[in-house]
Amino acid sequence: MYAETLIFEDASDRPSHHCASMAELPNGDLLCVWYAGSREGAADVALMMARWGRAEARWSAPRVLLDTPGRPDGNAVIHLDSGGKLWLFHDVIQGRGWDSALLYLRTSEDGGITWTEPVLMDEAPGMMVRNSLLVLASGEWLLPAYDERTWRSFCYISGDAGASWQRGGLMPSPVPVIQPALIQRDDGSLLAYLRTGAEDHHIRASISANCGRSWSPCLPTELRNPNSGIDMVRLQSGEILLVFNNVTEGRTPLHVAVSTDEGRTWPLTRVLETGPGEFSYPCVIQSHTGRIHLVYTYDRRSIKHVQFDSQWLNGVARS
Repeated sequence: MYAETLIFEDASDRPSHHCASMAELPNGDLLCVWYAGSREGAADVALMMARWGRAEARWSAPRVLLDTPGRPDGNAVIHLDSGGKLWLFHDVIQGRGWDSALLYLRTSEDGGITWTEPVLMDEAPGMMVRNSLLVLASGEWLLPAYDERTWRSFCYISGDAGASWQRGGLMPSPVPVIQPALIQRDDGSLLAYLRTGAEDHHIRASISANCGRSWSPCLPTELRNPNSGIDMVRLQSGEILLVFNNVTEGRTPLHVAVSTDEGRTWPLTRVLETGPGEFSYPCVIQSHTGRIHLVYTYDRRSIKHVQFDSQWLNGVARS
């Protein structure tokens, strides 16, 4: 099966929408958060949230989740822990750009209806998040992050389910790399794929053998990257699914690729969007039913939700 829908059709009060994150609730509903305003970085940019009801198979009208007075809200990551608590990591621009943003954390015990007051997670400006939190086999939490001031990447690490955090090691690279997407391999090592501004326009890869405390040098892969966000997830089958713009410039088309060998090769690629515009910044998860859910920026005017199963992924026609 394959189905697609825009989370909303019209939001003229906040015309620019970008950078979605998604989590599945215990009942199978989905929560999606993103930022929206007159333009990226404007003072009226707020965090928005919508809920997809599994029973109704439709999205609620978006509502404002957070609107920091006089400051642009930015990238956010939402995560549901094993106890049913929601975690929201989000950046708020303090000055003129992303390099002034501060990273905050808040939680919800009632499925996102109410939230705690924000807590400053890192006093250093420019610490940004974009990709989903990864829970390791050891139980440690890794939150992918990057420094907007230097375009260097790392992970925040928690060994106590979010009660405290420390920075892991930098992912060494001679070229700028940001927005790491993570999976854990069968041997326990971590694989990070990173967006880059390098002139060769290829995704970078880095590996950690010690749960994110240090990383191998970021090396170019065969996969292209037009300086745009990527995401990947390990499926219940053991395969790894990657969503990215497999081009050297622009943010279309948007592709899905599958690896059966722990991310070493990517023989299967399908296309999600081919038209002109911007289709970017994917967030992909697999629900407990096995269905794959994906949200991404749709031409900056909406957020698109796509869902599909393994048959579509393996080449069966859309239905």
